[in-house]
Amino acid sequence: MKKRMRKGLIGWMIVSLILSSCNSQSKSEPTKLESSHSDLSYGEATNQGYVVAGPAGLANVAKLEAFFEDYRSKRKSSVMIVRYTDEGDPIYVDLDFDGENIEYTYDNSWDGFGGQDKGVRKTSCKEMGQRIGPRGDMTGTEYYLSSCEDNIGYSDVEKKEYFILFVSSDAET
Repeated sequence: MKKRMRKGLIGWMIVSLILSSCNSQSKSEPTKLESSHSDLSYGEATNQGYVVAGPAGLANVAKLEAFFEDYRSKRKSSVMIVRYTDEGDPIYVDLDFDGENIEYTYDNSWDGFGGQDKGVRKTSCKEMGQRIGPRGDMTGTEYYLSSCEDNIGYSDVEKKEYFILFVSSDAET
């Protein structure tokens, strides 16, 4: 009888171990986030108040400038940005400043050429900056984030920065 109980107990432990390993998630894998955006056209995004950038130009840039001023003044603020690829696919960037940190959300769910990295990623950043000067053959203002908790695909790996937007000096705001 003891042998039978021991075999039953061992069998139960093996089944429990298998079932628990099937249900556990690896802590190293980030949680998959769902997109809160839809596949908006340039005109729809502009009308809905997004800061918009793409082959068709820039729109609502004053909203990003206001967000940057709020950040510098430590006032809570948020802004939604959509950058269009050459193919016309939207890539969304949401910035939400709570007075101390900026929650940065990058969403390329709608990018037809997003590859395996397609989806929504988030991190928290301490600093937002702007550089005024040349970029390629244009001059203007570049906005970027730095001092971030996680690397979710740095735009500049060496500087550990995320590119937000470049506004040419001759662009309309």
